[in-house]
Amino acid sequence: MKKKINIGFISTNPPTDRRVWSGSIFKIYESFIRQGFEVTWIPIKYTPKDLNLFDKIAALYYKIFRRGFNKNQFMIKSLIGAKRISQEMKGKNIDVLFAPTSATEIAFLNTQLPIVYFNDATFHQLLNYYGAMSGFGYLSKKATCFIEKKALQKATHLVFSSEWAAHHARDFYGIPEKKISVVKFGSNSEVPEHINLNKDYSQTIVFLFLAVDWERKGGAIALKAIEILREKGYPVMLQVVGCTPPVTSTAMEVIPFLNKNIPEEAQKVKDFLNNAHFMFIPTRADCTPISFCEAASYGMPIVSTNTGGVSAHIEHGKTGILLSEKATAEDYAIEIEQLLNNPENIRQMSINAREKYERELNWEKFGVDMEQIIRSVVSS
Repeated sequence: MKKKINIGFISTNPPTDRRVWSGSIFKIYESFIRQGFEVTWIPIKYTPKDLNLFDKIAALYYKIFRRGFNKNQFMIKSLIGAKRISQEMKGKNIDVLFAPTSATEIAFLNTQLPIVYFNDATFHQLLNYYGAMSGFGYLSKKATCFIEKKALQKATHLVFSSEWAAHHARDFYGIPEKKISVVKFGSNSEVPEHINLNKDYSQTIVFLFLAVDWERKGGAIALKAIEILREKGYPVMLQVVGCTPPVTSTAMEVIPFLNKNIPEEAQKVKDFLNNAHFMFIPTRADCTPISFCEAASYGMPIVSTNTGGVSAHIEHGKTGILLSEKATAEDYAIEIEQLLNNPENIRQMSINAREKYERELNWEKFGVDMEQIIRSVVSS
């Protein structure tokens, strides 16, 4: 009989909260429960005094250097965070700590318990890649990398959602490869039992742009590519779900933010996924977008950019189209046009996408893989 393992789940919000990290924290929690683990929440609780101190440090840094300051990773916060976690662990019968994205809090954590760290990227990769991680001063960037390296060294095992992130942890921080695993995300929407392989391409062909960030997700490129195709006579439309673009177009339908925690709105998202012909998100910067797992579960070919960890979810020419970061709207229009003129290729991509979901991009697979890792670190 398997030993009942109690996982200490380090997170700011309860792991039962479906709103955090696009719902992934809850799905991870759910997969642990499904594998027979007990889960104890170890909350990250900074006091108002702590937060006030962090703000003052950031303001002082800017006053001196006139550069941005990363308030998520710096020494004082890391030391205080470790102390807060230690306090929360007292009196709890825990076998292993699971720390999703919590590098700051575990870097200086004094514990003999094994730690499994999980993330979709290293913070170093995101510096000047994501807008929110850009503009930091030299010393702030050094502190960010120092703390992350300490955390990755401290952890017993590292799990990333893509080879892109895993290889960077190995190559940049010198983490031994045997200490790193890749376990991919699943879909955070309800998955259909069967996919629809009989969609009508003679009427309006819907390209779904399911995202909350129009600019970072490449909305302008997607819209222009669709407009180019319409000018050539193709009955295509960009269906924007989740954000409000700063422009209007007859080639675009806009459905603002939908809350998946509200059943009626969650059903609308499922309907959009079920009825769209393609997902089209030529993202400018990304790790491993959950929306691509959702598209794959519906057997939807995905058109996107070969950036960050996106290739973990899309195989160019097999489950969709991946173009370089330098690709223009015209480049996307050319690739899409070729696909529209080969319906059998679209059908095969749909089949391949669903197969990839069933093989790699689901939470059942995530749970099985994580169970092996967690039991290994507990028994070693």
